[in-house]
Amino acid sequence: MGDERRSTTKDDFAVIHLCEALASGIMKVVVPLANATASAGIPTVVIHGRRPETPQELAPMFESRVRLLDVPGWGQRSGYDGFASAVRAAATLRRELARHERGVLHMHSTYAGLVGRLVPSAGWTRFYTPQGYAFLNDSHPRPVRLTVFAAEMLLARRAHVLACSLAEGAEAAEQLRSRAVSVVQNGLDMDALPSLAPEPNGRLVVASIGRVVYQRRPDLFAEVAALLHGEDARFVWLGDGPERSTLARAGVSVSGWLSQEEVVSAMLGANVIVHFSAFEGLPLALLEAMTTGRAIVASDLPVIREVVADTAILVRTPTEAADAIRKLSGDEARRRELGVRARDRVRRLYTKDAMVGRTLAAYGLGDLTDAAAAPERAPRP
Repeated sequence: MGDERRSTTKDDFAVIHLCEALASGIMKVVVPLANATASAGIPTVVIHGRRPETPQELAPMFESRVRLLDVPGWGQRSGYDGFASAVRAAATLRRELARHERGVLHMHSTYAGLVGRLVPSAGWTRFYTPQGYAFLNDSHPRPVRLTVFAAEMLLARRAHVLACSLAEGAEAAEQLRSRAVSVVQNGLDMDALPSLAPEPNGRLVVASIGRVVYQRRPDLFAEVAALLHGEDARFVWLGDGPERSTLARAGVSVSGWLSQEEVVSAMLGANVIVHFSAFEGLPLALLEAMTTGRAIVASDLPVIREVVADTAILVRTPTEAADAIRKLSGDEARRRELGVRARDRVRRLYTKDAMVGRTLAAYGLGDLTDAAAAPERAPRP
């Protein structure tokens, strides 16, 4: 199947990552986790689906010993195709579990969590990272959200929740009454941080980054663009998605899917980066924006406050966002101050090494990395 790398031996212990769509933020979490265990000689498998933004060639991102199993159609969430692909994912998972005596099964995102917790896995320790609970997505009809919430409640005891933020951990503990919850915040590779560059001169460029879907509230970004229409500002969205027409109608330029290098270059070509959100786990797109040294205007949500603290301007409405952008447009020193402090915060608190080390400590494999020396928020279950 696709990028599958075959093995013929039945190993005693393995690590399996299950992710419905290996793309965007989830990919940036799964790749370093899988590479860490594979590099240590532990059989490591990634069972995944795809989205349009998933790179065609995944193998070069992974350590050569990671087995990649591409489940056709997984990532399509509508109708029969969505159900059929979930059944295929469950069958693939059952086969992989049978190849090994025991190990760690780590499920990334709500849909992977549903599949992974329904498949019997005696002898395996299950971990679940929601990366933003789907029942918080109020673009779904209320009956759908209630069904997903009920499923989460029923399955809550079938895995240890490795929440990716303090806010997500609180959701798991308080709303779902999960008994086993640890927090391992997402992190970035510090060796790959972009070099700081001067802001572009001339017309103010306001950018947003990510998939153009309800979660990222493109409607609010479009409204801000409309509020600032006629002023000396250009609005761009770095990414693509099903709601791009909402942006186009407001005169926002939509880049389409870009490589990571192109995204970084485009962010450095902006003066202000806006991060609207309806709900989040812990947004890697926001962390990446913070590393560019650009001023950020973001939704005032608990998880975003957790990430940015006082290094961004938090807003509740498009009007507040437009006002913030107006003030920033005439204050280059303020933009520079916010950008430098945001970058420093990521370097101190949201590193890939800390994320990997604390996750491995939760798995019970803390001796694999020095970063596991301080797993304060990820006690071993």
